Amino acid sequence: MSLPVFFGLSLALLGPSVGCNGAGYSDRAVIPQDIPQDLNITLERTECFGFCPVYKLTITADGAVVFEGRRFVKQEGAQIKSSVSRERLKQLMAEFDRVNFFSLEDDYSEIRLSCPTDQPSAITSIRINGKSKTINHYLGCLEPKVPKGLTELENKIDEIVNTAQWLPDKKER
Repeated sequence: MSLPVFFGLSLALLGPSVGCNGAGYSDRAVIPQDIPQDLNITLERTECFGFCPVYKLTITADGAVVFEGRRFVKQEGAQIKSSVSRERLKQLMAEFDRVNFFSLEDDYSEIRLSCPTDQPSAITSIRINGKSKTINHYLGCLEPKVPKGLTELENKIDEIVNTAQWLPDKKER
């Protein structure tokens, strides 16, 4: 089943749950059967005034992972290559579907203007079946406008590729 059909079908079968501010997402992820050849997922974590790890992950359709460590990582400037299994990659695709990624806003960073904290942002993108989307999400203030599923997706990407292996222990930061 192709992913655009998969995206629509899974939402029709599961029915979206209403999340924060009406953004639809389901609590269940349906694992797709196929991995499109143009699949490309990125997650970038940006700087803060403290010691926030700054890096960019890129994951491609063959499961290849490139970790670009920028600051406050075990190896700054390194491009470390790794991989994830097809099943883990399918789990990631299902997570994008679960949060209805393509229906979310492109930018959740305007809240930074009204929030006195200094936190990093997460920039998440996917290209799949010729369709692309990028979301900039400032991680500062808890804002009801930000769908809960977006933060869960960002964390799931880190979990599936095991980003922790390239980051210093929290006590080292």
